[in-house]
Amino acid sequence: MGLFDFLKGKSSEEKKAEKFNKIRLLSIIQEKRSIMQEMILNSEHDDSLLDENPNGIGLFGLIKTNPIPINGIDNIPAYIDKLRYEYTSVSGSGTKTYNPVTFQRTIDSDETLIGSSKPLNEPIAASTSAPNIKGHIDVYNLYSFGGNKLAKIYINCYSLKTSNKVPNGFVHRDSTPAIQDGKVLMEFVKNR
Repeated sequence: MGLFDFLKGKSSEEKKAEKFNKIRLLSIIQEKRSIMQEMILNSEHDDSLLDENPNGIGLFGLIKTNPIPINGIDNIPAYIDKLRYEYTSVSGSGTKTYNPVTFQRTIDSDETLIGSSKPLNEPIAASTSAPNIKGHIDVYNLYSFGGNKLAKIYINCYSLKTSNKVPNGFVHRDSTPAIQDGKVLMEFVKNR
């Protein structure tokens, strides 16, 4: 950077990137102190403060023996807000975006296929457990914008920390350019 580069001003691309980053910061669902905090502390819980339970076995978040640590059920939306799936435009342009997911609670025995449609009614939902994990494990299906099932994930809300790690097949919101973040793009269009 030269001595007088600050006099040039910002390019339109730099201004656009700044605007999209600002929109992202304003649209992030923030984690909060869980209303379950006392209950978590007074019951069996994961107190490792790690992004992955050290007792976890298998694929992170995708099987019940290695659920995603989350600090209370009230922080599930903050965690899910971190998840993006890669979408490449079918219009022929090849434009790539990283879209947010929607979620719906389900049961461990839910065997609906990846790509199947999101049910119109709330399905039966129940917690499960695993011998290597302290506390109940909740089960959720993740869906695309179009309502197609992307994955079934497992969450342990009896943790002192909400993970910042994402399961295989997903991308962390913060590792995508804001200009390619589907949630940010929707906010931009909505506020024009």
